[in-house]
Amino acid sequence: SRSRRRPEASRGGTSTRRSSETRRRGTSSRAGSRGRRIPLATAVGALILGMVLSVTVTVLVMRPRITRAQEEAAAAQKEAKDAKAEVATLTQDVHRLQLAVQEAQAASSAGVDDPWLSSGKFTTGDAKLDEEVKKFCDSNCTTDQSREDAAFAVYTAVAWSEYVERDDAQHPAGAQWRIEYAHKYAEHENTGNCYEFAAFLMYCLRYMGYNDALAEGVIVEFQSGSWGDHGLVFVTNSEGESCLCDTSRGADGWMLSSGVYNYEVQDFENA
Repeated sequence: SRSRRRPEASRGGTSTRRSSETRRRGTSSRAGSRGRRIPLATAVGALILGMVLSVTVTVLVMRPRITRAQEEAAAAQKEAKDAKAEVATLTQDVHRLQLAVQEAQAASSAGVDDPWLSSGKFTTGDAKLDEEVKKFCDSNCTTDQSREDAAFAVYTAVAWSEYVERDDAQHPAGAQWRIEYAHKYAEHENTGNCYEFAAFLMYCLRYMGYNDALAEGVIVEFQSGSWGDHGLVFVTNSEGESCLCDTSRGADGWMLSSGVYNYEVQDFENA
């Protein structure tokens, strides 16, 4: 009887031990799981850092390309501007040659006495305008002055003329527009708009010995940044420099550097 076992007690003890082991394993498993978890803030920070690094690398790689693209764009703009200036110069040269031919043909049979030209004769190609130019220049300067001083005196006389807008003088057109507009200035008692001033001044400067003086209609950029129509005279000064005269600036518009304005020449001859 002493050797009789109690199965119930034995089974109960084994169950108890197994339960304890299971609890220990569960606790250990949960603790390990907690240890392996990554905090949310750390994950977000790592993500942001990765994005920043990606952007930084992209910028470093793309910056030279962007710089090259900007330099190429600037170079293209400069080439376009230079080409535009070259076209404007060629256009003016053609106009000067056309006028020289016309005046040479007219000078063979007409003209007025000119104390400022070595030839002693001057002509615009139009007998009536010849007289008007000579009369105006001779009344505003004397041969006792230097050529430059005399020409400046004539220029200021034109620049200080009364500015008048007339409906028939707003849009020059045709191969003879300079003669036509110079006539308008003289016929209206030395008044007119910028085109008339420029046309008459061109012939006055030629009378004074500036043989390449050329009136042009242009689209010019004003100080305000806007663009508008205007009349200027392009001429080479006594030092051989390319200049322009702008009567709208009064005495300050005499022999300005030709690069002082941003402008485009208008082709009135073929308008």
